[in-house]
Amino acid sequence: MKKTLLSCLFFTLSLQFAFTQNYEFKNGNWYNGEGFTTGTWYVSKGVFSKKAPSTLDSVIDLQGRWVVPPMGDAFSSSVADNPSAANTLKMYSEEGTFYLQILSNTLEGRADAQKLLGKPGMPDVTFANGGITCTLGYPFVKYEGPAQGIRNPQTIAEQYGFIKEQRKMLGDGYWFVDSKDALDKSWNKIKEQKPDVISIYLLDSQNSGGKESKGLSPDIAKLVVKKAHKSGLRVFAHVETAEDVRLGMKLGVDGFANIPGYNWDGTGAPSKYELSDADIKLLVKKKTAVITLLAHGQSAGARDTVQSFHAKTLKNLLAKGVNLLMGSDDELRTTRGELNYWYTLGYIEYPKVLKILCENTPRAIFPKRKIGRIDDGYEASFLVLSDNPVNNILKIRVASFKMKNGRFLK
Repeated sequence: MKKTLLSCLFFTLSLQFAFTQNYEFKNGNWYNGEGFTTGTWYVSKGVFSKKAPSTLDSVIDLQGRWVVPPMGDAFSSSVADNPSAANTLKMYSEEGTFYLQILSNTLEGRADAQKLLGKPGMPDVTFANGGITCTLGYPFVKYEGPAQGIRNPQTIAEQYGFIKEQRKMLGDGYWFVDSKDALDKSWNKIKEQKPDVISIYLLDSQNSGGKESKGLSPDIAKLVVKKAHKSGLRVFAHVETAEDVRLGMKLGVDGFANIPGYNWDGTGAPSKYELSDADIKLLVKKKTAVITLLAHGQSAGARDTVQSFHAKTLKNLLAKGVNLLMGSDDELRTTRGELNYWYTLGYIEYPKVLKILCENTPRAIFPKRKIGRIDDGYEASFLVLSDNPVNNILKIRVASFKMKNGRFLK
């Protein structure tokens, strides 16, 4: 039975249409990767089609609303190993963020999160599991301290001598790899845990690689990336300096979990964090994904100095066409904080930010899926907006209604 609905808002409240399969969406402004095109699209069996199916269950008049693919968070830290995960997942769903990448988690945290993710309307998630680092390198303390019942940062510092002798979370929240032999012994165990992506740490690797509280040495990082790619696994690298980015590109990592200077405190010169024109050109050529995490700088003492550096960096990366991704790395929030921070940094081109939110980020998280575009054969997941996000990018968080894989979300 075909039904025409004059109000999308009424439609979302009509549960009788929740599971019909064939739809016509007319009079919409559809995102095409650069802007919006008016027209009609069909949804049949969970995918988009430009051709009408043989039968239609419903015809929905979008009344000139704007339709965009759902958003993604390429560095979510508020789902795994988080007692408030259910609330955060609800926020993601309500904001229209359907794709999450978790670059650091324990196995227990993953299992607990997956119990929640099995519910209707929840985001789709990839997990890196434990981070690969050197002995006592980051994120050792992040996981070993709480595993010993020590969570307060000051107490962790006071009892570090005790913590550094413990290994409760080794092979779970973190892996120590200091040699080829250690990597060979650990690799099958790493794969048995079924990571979707590999997370490595390059923290001032040229000078401090392999040292306590830092990360992998350049030689060992090269071996890890090679093994991961041979196993069909993507690699995201956490970095500290511009030299780390240069090393990561040389090694062929698939993405960077942050940009250098994301957590700079504003003291001293930022030169070691500055990417050169040659660096940016190579990032663009390789199409390497880069998560910014600039909102981490909001707590810096010299905030004006930091914001000026971040604004200059972001505008340059956007202008040059780097494959930027949206990520939060916030234990309490979604990408709201990062997007808000971008907004406060001054003039940025909203069409480019929209592409990052709805196309670059989802496709970087699930590169083998047909998502991030409104096109024939692509998954029918989208947000219907009452306001044009190109005029105000923050409007993307307020949807009239949402569809995920051909089903409407309440």
